[in-house]
Amino acid sequence: MRVRVNTPLPRIAMMNLVSDSLLEYLFDHMPMGVAVFDTDLRLQRCNPAWADYMARCSPSSAASIQPGSVFFDLAPGAEVEMQSVFERVLAGETVRLNGLRRECAGSVSWWDVVFMPLLVAGRVVGLAEMTTDATDRRRAEEALRENEANLRSLMENATNFAIYRIAVDKDNPYAGRVVMVSPSIVEIAGVSDPYRFESWFETIHPEDLSQAVEANRRAMEEGRPYSQAVRVYHPQREQWIWLHVASTPVFDAAGNLTHFNGLILDITEQKRAEEVLQLAYQTMEQRVRERTGELQTLLDVTSAAITSLDLDEMLQATLDRLVALVQASRAGVMLRSNVSGELEPRMLRPPQHISPQDMAQVIAAGRAVLDSGRPLYIAPDAERGFTEPGALLPLRVRGQGLGVLTIIGAPGKVFSEQHQALFESIADQLGMAVENARLYEQAEQAAAAAERSRLARDLHDAVSQTLFSASLIAEVLPRLWEKNPAEGRRRLEELRELTRGALAEMRALLLELRPLTLTEFSLEELLRQLAEAAIGRSRLQVDVTAVGEVRPLPPDVQVAFYRIAQESLHNVSKHAGASRVTLRLDFQPDRVSLTVEDDGRGFDVQDTPPDSFGLSIMRERAAKIGADFHMESEIGKGTRVRVAWPVDGNR
Repeated sequence: MRVRVNTPLPRIAMMNLVSDSLLEYLFDHMPMGVAVFDTDLRLQRCNPAWADYMARCSPSSAASIQPGSVFFDLAPGAEVEMQSVFERVLAGETVRLNGLRRECAGSVSWWDVVFMPLLVAGRVVGLAEMTTDATDRRRAEEALRENEANLRSLMENATNFAIYRIAVDKDNPYAGRVVMVSPSIVEIAGVSDPYRFESWFETIHPEDLSQAVEANRRAMEEGRPYSQAVRVYHPQREQWIWLHVASTPVFDAAGNLTHFNGLILDITEQKRAEEVLQLAYQTMEQRVRERTGELQTLLDVTSAAITSLDLDEMLQATLDRLVALVQASRAGVMLRSNVSGELEPRMLRPPQHISPQDMAQVIAAGRAVLDSGRPLYIAPDAERGFTEPGALLPLRVRGQGLGVLTIIGAPGKVFSEQHQALFESIADQLGMAVENARLYEQAEQAAAAAERSRLARDLHDAVSQTLFSASLIAEVLPRLWEKNPAEGRRRLEELRELTRGALAEMRALLLELRPLTLTEFSLEELLRQLAEAAIGRSRLQVDVTAVGEVRPLPPDVQVAFYRIAQESLHNVSKHAGASRVTLRLDFQPDRVSLTVEDDGRGFDVQDTPPDSFGLSIMRERAAKIGADFHMESEIGKGTRVRVAWPVDGNR
């Protein structure tokens, strides 16, 4: 109820007003539920907390809880339990009910309730109820009781582990007292007195004791669990065993350490297994390192073997690397001659003189190894004068014996099985390298012979024919000039064209011999060179025009354009029967194009095989540089070839 004050109130009235307002505020905002009933158990007043309590533990809703409601109407079914309580309270007794259980709509809760009589002039005029929710506390107590029961059950039935509880004195927490321990602790840890805290530490290995004490101290000071593996001496087993100890500190509500709960496991077998595994791992790791070294050696020797296709360079690099990596005193290679088929010494590293008698013995042993296809290992033999280990390994490729690899070890050493396996792998790689070097040498010889044949053919087909014609004209020109000067002048002009064409043909052949020259000149110059050669060779009229701003092209693009023009002119000279050819080079901002057009007999494009050799080559060259290739031809109307390359950024 609000009071409006129009005139100043006396001081005592003001104090009463403040006191009433404060009580009103406290009543409505108290965390516990408070309700006032008259002697007929009719509700006079309650705060929101009590209304919420009734709504949670009875069918009543907060909206139905109104002054004048009878308690048993708000909590139907509670008459039997609460009737005697109310009688005691109305008789003047204060009644406390702790953990009062209530169940509503399947939900269970617990409450601490105090009922007090309300007295006026010594007479009971009603009662007050104060209620506190004790559900969380009750559940915690039940969980604690359940945990304790489970703990004791575990202790009684523990066999391969032990459980303990150590009480801590708050005045001297380092003097713990064992208050609970499973019987299995005696068998597992072998302690003489499982209830004496100090006896446990007396069995710990000296190397582990300081760590265990420090871990225990940190757990008490920092309030965190700890876990540690320690060695203890087991008197019954008469040996040191491994125990895993895990401990958790427990604190009371005031934050004081009260006790430790711990678990002990015997991990001796596990530790022994770990030691065995560790030893096996170390052995395996050592073997892996050895194998890695062997593979690295093989890789290094193989790398040396493929550094050069020159046979002698390859052998020198390989043998030098082999001697350094396997710490051999020397290594050599004997190869079977392609002419005689006999083994011949090819290289020895480091170089040294070997007497003819010793070399004959080595060759004889190598011949036996090569014929059998199996390596030969010679162990040191002081009686026979062998102070160094030796290995002779056949070099074979596709079943064919190429030669023998000889490795001489350091004095006093022996070749292990790992060394022998490594040497055989090296021999396999070296055999392939020797075969590749020989094939490359043969390929070079064949390529040189083919190139000489091609040059001879080109000289015969072009330059020699042109020079022969020029020679004939030159022989008859003096007599012809005396008889017919006009014809002589025409023949002289023809002679000039022939010699000019021959010179162009020779320049074209030089370009073929020096491919890099194709990128040293502009494309227009190269096309004019091709035109002059075609004029001298086929008596064609060849026109070359360049449109637009001439600019350098990428080397691959320039070579492709040149080859396409060369192939086109060759086709015109050989097949077209044309009298005139036009080469047009067009430079545009976004593309460069080349057009080769003749006035020859033409052909039906549809009848041309798709795999035509010359046409396929031109298409492949265009595709390789990302250019468009197009060819048009019609019988009786000539042929046009066009290739267009988009400038970078417009592809």
